[in-house]
Amino acid sequence: MTHAPTLVAAQRVVAVGGALTVPYIAVKTYWASGGRAGLSDGYDLAGEFTKNGAPDALVWLERHGVDFTAVLALTGLIAASTLVRPWARRLPRRLLLVPACAATLLVSYGLLTAVTAISEDGGHAETPITGWIVPAGVCAFLGIGTALGAGAWSRLYRRTGAD
Repeated sequence: MTHAPTLVAAQRVVAVGGALTVPYIAVKTYWASGGRAGLSDGYDLAGEFTKNGAPDALVWLERHGVDFTAVLALTGLIAASTLVRPWARRLPRRLLLVPACAATLLVSYGLLTAVTAISEDGGHAETPITGWIVPAGVCAFLGIGTALGAGAWSRLYRRTGAD
């Protein structure tokens, strides 16, 4: 029989996941606001978005100080926090659980990012982002994915309210 984590345990996991994500949100917001620490000279994030075919709206946001990945990370943390709040039981379960369960794939992405960073060929390739940024990204993906997973797991087995 599968047991859900206690509500307090799920809330702690969400809090730790949020703490792991804060540096990523801060760095991406700093970059979108024009900061250059961690980026190679001449590297333009908005220009990179354009080159990779990002929609004009995302490029516009980046040029005006809003990084959409930071917004998505913050949205994920809000969703995870909502899943472990008692008042959220009044919300339809599927509204919260479907995106939360899908977003747990971020754990796999974080692990793959970590493995890729570790297995690089000694840094021979020139990269636009310095190495100290990678741990922030890995922690963010692991943090958000784990927080959403714990929140979804906890919510899945609490059947009250608008279930």
